[in-house]
Amino acid sequence: MGLWNLTLLWAPAAILHFSGYTTFVLPHEDVLPYLLLDCFLEGAYLVWLAIAIALSSPLFVTIGTVLAIPASAAADTFLHGITCPLLSFVGGGLVLLGFVGINITFLVEGRRGWPSWL
Repeated sequence: MGLWNLTLLWAPAAILHFSGYTTFVLPHEDVLPYLLLDCFLEGAYLVWLAIAIALSSPLFVTIGTVLAIPASAAADTFLHGITCPLLSFVGGGLVLLGFVGINITFLVEGRRGWPSWL
């Protein structure tokens, strides 16, 4: 993905900048540590995601990753007092129900197709 951005997406950014449609500016140097931390965390996330897929199943990891969305909504509600619409919690509950359903299915059917060392 980084190679795609590096080779193809710089041209539209340059065109938009030089046409005057939008202005490209480098971020302020105070933001640089946060950008570097974000780059490091994104790289670590992708490595751990690949390891998790290799050690379990892609479906399990995908649904588990999607659980971050309702978890962050719940954390915002409880920690920061940000209110979410009721349908957000209903959707989060459905995602959680799907995750539990997948785990129950894995337990009932066994680990067919999984590596023998798991």
